[in-house]
Formats: sequence, structure tokens, C-alpha cells
Amino acid sequence: MDLTEGQNVPVTAAEIFDGRTRLAFAEPAGPGKLVDYLTVRVKGPDVSASRQVYTGWAEGFAGLADYFQGLTDSWRGWDGERVFESIEADLRIAARHDGHVRLSVVLWESAEPRGWRVEAELRLDAGEQLADAARDLSALLRP
Repeated sequence: MDLTEGQNVPVTAAEIFDGRTRLAFAEPAGPGKLVDYLTVRVKGPDVSASRQVYTGWAEGFAGLADYFQGLTDSWRGWDGERVFESIEADLRIAARHDGHVRLSVVLWESAEPRGWRVEAELRLDAGEQLADAARDLSALLRP
């Protein structure tokens, strides 16, 4: 039973997990505000990294929520890659569809030319698992 059902509970994080690798988004500014920075974490076997990613756009991270909604709307498939990249290029997500949705995620310390860089891939079900991710990100990123 969901104790928060029907209540207006602020969302402060969203997570995508494929059973092996976790991609998590957390709002450091607190709920209900336009998100300028987003803490992004990638965690998988033998790797863990996080970075505060700056939006740089007037609408905050609504573009990231739109990106995942667009993937969900095309759940039956698309050709090539669909890419989201933050304004400072420290977060890049490229999606390919091969019956499943494969998210290639790059998190990078862009402030340093030779800064650290982490790459991970998540494999998601093109239906419910992808729709859950889009819904959770929308709840987090749209004030």
C-alpha cells in the first residue's frame, strides 16, 4: 500500500536501474524550485561516480524530462541514436533501440581538460521500465 497516494509529496530523486547499473538523478536545490544543478550518479559493478551537472537553460532540466518522454513515445523503435547532452557536456546520454532501449551514459569532469570520465550502459525494457523512468524524471524536473 502506498501511504503517499493522493498526497502532494515532493519528488527529490529519480533512478533508473537495469539490475546491474544504476543511473540516479537528485535535486540539490530542494523540491519545487527550477532545477539549475542536478546531481547525477552512475553506479555499477566496479564503478561509482557522481557529478553536479549545470543546466544553463532557462527551462532548467525540462529538456532531459522531454528527452525521456520522447523515448517513451517512440517505444516501438527508432533508427540511430537519440542524444541528450548537458550544456557543459559533462552529461551525455545516447539511446539506441534494438528491441530494448540501450542507454549509453557518459559522466565527465568537464572543468578539467583531462578530468575523469565514466561510461556505462543500461539496458531497459522499451515499455514499462522506460515509461517509469520518464514519469519519475518528469516529476523530479518539472516544478
